[in-house]
Amino acid sequence: MKIIPYAHIFSAAVLLGLPLAAAPAAEEKPSAAVLKRYDANHDGLLDEAERAAWRADKEKARAAELARYDADKDGKLSASERIVERTDKEKAREEKRAVRETRKAERAAAAEAGRLARYDKNGNGKLDDDELAAEKAADEKRRAAGALRKDGAAKSRETEEAAETPARD
Repeated sequence: MKIIPYAHIFSAAVLLGLPLAAAPAAEEKPSAAVLKRYDANHDGLLDEAERAAWRADKEKARAAELARYDADKDGKLSASERIVERTDKEKAREEKRAVRETRKAERAAAAEAGRLARYDKNGNGKLDDDELAAEKAADEKRRAAGALRKDGAAKSRETEEAAETPARD
């Protein structure tokens, strides 16, 4: 008698009525940006009409991409057309990255300029030891004030809850 590996698993699956074939691929799950744009009733899900609008827009985008890169107009992208498409997309990603990096550097420079304006008392363009100590003291004071506000808010909530709760005898 020849033993078939995993035959017991297949037999159990058949007896339990489980499918033997792989389940069909699940439909693409919408991202937060897609939900924001297409979820008209704001229930956090896409119903059939909303999903149809999303699919239609995706198809339009695909058609536009094809029209843009299909140089020979044969309805499909050849290897050379795909290379052009990929190059354009990589260039666009690199440009976006450069813009993000520039903005990040500008924010850092502005923060440093503000820091110098606040703490550089002698105007030499850098923070000396005493100026750094003043900055550190101000940061600690700000943190302590923030912690006090949080504690104060927590204490006021506790006080309110205690006032609302009837006393038990």
